[in-house]
This record gives sequence, structure tokens and C-alpha cells, in this order.
Amino acid sequence: MAYCLWLLGSAFAQPAANTPPPDFSPRVFEIARELRCPVCQGESVAESNAGISQEMRRIIAEQLAQGKTKEQIKAYFVSRYGPWILYEPPRSGLTLWVWLAPLVGVGFIGAGLYFYLQSARRRLLEAGAAEVSEEELRRAEAELDRP
Repeated sequence: MAYCLWLLGSAFAQPAANTPPPDFSPRVFEIARELRCPVCQGESVAESNAGISQEMRRIIAEQLAQGKTKEQIKAYFVSRYGPWILYEPPRSGLTLWVWLAPLVGVGFIGAGLYFYLQSARRRLLEAGAAEVSEEELRRAEAELDRP
């Protein structure tokens, strides 16, 4: 019974992934969330427990203590690892297309769908009006009026 209660309790437990490690300030954690862990798959430096991420958090703390800004710290890591290290690539130059291409694609698809539906509607209206005779219309009305 106690084991079942323990399992039930652990099922509802949630990891404290968004809280900073106790040995660093929230500012370190904020900057670390914007940097990608070089050895982990899909984790930021703030979330990772890898040795390289711990070292990167230590470097961030040291540079903050030296009075460097967030942008200077990020530039330091970009100079060492390249733009890949940023969790969110900058929105300029070639990477601007990475941000805009999906929006442009959705716009083209939406415009194409709009024009296709308009032409299909127009064809249906033209075809439907020409094919119904007066006799067929009277029979349909008679069927609808019948109780």
C-alpha cells in the first residue's frame, strides 16, 4: 500500500526545470537559457547537467561579475562556438529567411487556396444555373411543398 502511494505521489511530482541552480543568480540562469548545450540534444545550458554546461554557467557568472552585458557574454560564446550556440538564431542576413520562409509559404498557400475556391465556386454557379430546366425546378418545388 505504501509503495502504491509512493508511486502515485511520484507520478504527480514535477521537476524544477525552470528554477535556477542554487549556486548561481537568476541572471546567470536567464543568459544560460539562451545558449545551447554543445553536447546535449535539444537542451539549453541552463537545463543541462553536463560538465561543459556547468563550466559555461560558471563563465557566465564570472563575466557578469566583471560587469559584462548579456550581449557581450553571448558574443563571447558565439566567437568560441559559432552562431549555432544561440538557442534562437539572430533575425538578420541569411537566418532572416529561416524566420520569414514559413510565413511567406503560408501566405502563398492561403492565396492559392483562396483563388482556387473562388474559381471553383464560380464554375459551380455557372454550371448549376445552366443545367436546371424549368420542368425540373417545378418538380423539385412540388416535392418540397408536399407534406
